[in-house]
Amino acid sequence: MIEFLNGRLAAKQATRLVIDVGGVAFGLDVSLRASEKAGNPGDTVQVLTYLHVREEALDLYGFVDAAERALFLKLIGVSGVGPRLALRILSAVSPQQLANMILHSDVRNLTALKGVGKKTAEVLIASLRASMSKLDLPTDGTASPGTEASAEGGIFRDAVMALVSLGVKDPAAQEAVRKASQKLGPDVTTSALISQALQEA
Repeated sequence: MIEFLNGRLAAKQATRLVIDVGGVAFGLDVSLRASEKAGNPGDTVQVLTYLHVREEALDLYGFVDAAERALFLKLIGVSGVGPRLALRILSAVSPQQLANMILHSDVRNLTALKGVGKKTAEVLIASLRASMSKLDLPTDGTASPGTEASAEGGIFRDAVMALVSLGVKDPAAQEAVRKASQKLGPDVTTSALISQALQEA
């Protein structure tokens, strides 16, 4: 298993990083939170990783810290939850918020997450409730700061790209971001807009 990558951040999108390690470029799918904390292209970064092996491909995922990776691994170990859905969940809510939903058997808020139906929510609770308190999860806080601008500008496009990368079709992604921007107003961060849009999608 590749435990981490240490190198230069060559490129960055809403939910994908490319890290140059000694001239070899590694592409990693990441959560919105991990992408925001990764720094800027050109920076030297260290990202924890998980290599997901499939018959037809090797997919590399990156994480902001050990707690996020541990929760990701817990999620993909649950029946019906694959890596893409796990990243979508971790992009929509903080690890602590997710842990609270599971610990309190909050089916209503779990099913509000895109891609999580009632059956999956119940399986998440049944499978992970006992182990949530053992994870070293960060405390709740405000969304990571982003560049504030009109949602009709670069933030709008970034949010749409993030939803598309998480599996939402482009027309639906644009509509979800539009609804989210109307609810949140013009002074919105990228993180907040994407999180709300995931609820609208």
